[in-house]
Amino acid sequence: MRKNGGAVSIELAKPFAGGPGKKLQVTVRHSPRHPYQHLGRFRIGVHALAEVDASPAGLPDPILKALQQPASERSDGAKKEVAAYYRTLAPELARLRNRLTEVSNARGYLALEIPTMPVSRSVEPREIRVLPRGNWMDDSGEVVEPGVPEFLLPVEHTSGARMTRLDFANWLVSPKNPLTARTFVNRLWRIYFGEGLTRTLEDLGSQGEWPSHPELLDWLAVEFRESGWNVKHLVKLIVMSSTYRQTSQVSSQLQDHDPVNRLLGRQARFRLDAELVRDNALAISGLLDATIGGPSAKPYQPAGYYAALNFPTREYVQDEGAALYRRGVYTHWQRTFLHPSLMAFDAPAREECTANRAASNTPLQALVLLNDPTYVEAARVFAEKIVREGGNSDESRLAWAFERALARSPTSTEQRVVHGLLQQQRTRYQQDVSAAQALVSTGEAPLATGIPFAELAAWTSVSRALLNLHETITRN
Repeated sequence: MRKNGGAVSIELAKPFAGGPGKKLQVTVRHSPRHPYQHLGRFRIGVHALAEVDASPAGLPDPILKALQQPASERSDGAKKEVAAYYRTLAPELARLRNRLTEVSNARGYLALEIPTMPVSRSVEPREIRVLPRGNWMDDSGEVVEPGVPEFLLPVEHTSGARMTRLDFANWLVSPKNPLTARTFVNRLWRIYFGEGLTRTLEDLGSQGEWPSHPELLDWLAVEFRESGWNVKHLVKLIVMSSTYRQTSQVSSQLQDHDPVNRLLGRQARFRLDAELVRDNALAISGLLDATIGGPSAKPYQPAGYYAALNFPTREYVQDEGAALYRRGVYTHWQRTFLHPSLMAFDAPAREECTANRAASNTPLQALVLLNDPTYVEAARVFAEKIVREGGNSDESRLAWAFERALARSPTSTEQRVVHGLLQQQRTRYQQDVSAAQALVSTGEAPLATGIPFAELAAWTSVSRALLNLHETITRN
């Protein structure tokens, strides 16, 4: 066997004697080290020309045919083919060929790493008609074109008589159209104050609630647009304002005059969104993985939760390692089967867009915080931190735990009640070490060494109580 450039020629020890019923079988095996390198288009040629030495060439048919002709009789196309083929095997070009192969492979690897996104292609638009009485089989209705409601700013067409997506995108961010900036500012305000300047986030306009501070809404919208749609600038502007930095404690006078805080006389107090409730517990324990981007994460989920899903049946495979503790926004769910923990805290399903979430207060939420493996594991890891970093006495450890979970010191009453819980659980688990071991074995996080099971279980019970407090899951 001889290799010559990209071609391989094989000489048989003796000529193959063909004939009726005879078969020559060639097997090619390919096992590359890199998945990008694979056999593409290749061909196998066999010839038995006595006057041609096939061993050094393994020549393709067009090249062999061209070389059999006198050089003066070859066509320009044949000369180019011979020259191009020669460049693939000339020894003096070997270094350049190797370099070209390296660069081509590097380019291929880079192309695989670049994220891709499907885009729409321009096709002939369909004819759209008004459906008489909703009958999609009746094509007698009026033909309608893309557009916006007449009472809004008209769209300027830049690419023809029919409005395109680009025209609509330009219309959305046009300086003459304040609607986009106002809507975004109103929804951002809701994140930091619990309610928008107008509470109807999904219906901003004449049919929604009139803004409590229309001049403020307009000013923020203009500031947002003129800053180049800079979200960070807008966030900084809001959180550095004296309005945002107010206390959420309410005086009796404000309570009587403005019970729902529409005049922004104090800061708002509201429960965290579903994803943030979990993130907060993981952050307190130190388990939260704050990695940005990447695939969806599959945390702990009840066995058989997807049993009702068929065609095909789905099997939930829990993640391992850091993926278990990724932020709640990356949690995987299967269509309407959102994660049970998220459902308990009012995360909406994805059948339709939800601009404004409802917030409920149900006993099921307390059960989730007490019993969901995510929160039990977070409490156990939090307990390890309390024991190791909180000091040597129960009092110092309780103070440390309150500071980390609630950003404040406990009151004397809280200190007494929680210390009583600790003593009760400590006695219980000292008498039942197997129950203590079962509690502290919850979750995939490594179990701390050097802490007795009964002691760790007692502090885990305290941690579970702290993570279940209304104040812990409330943005205050």
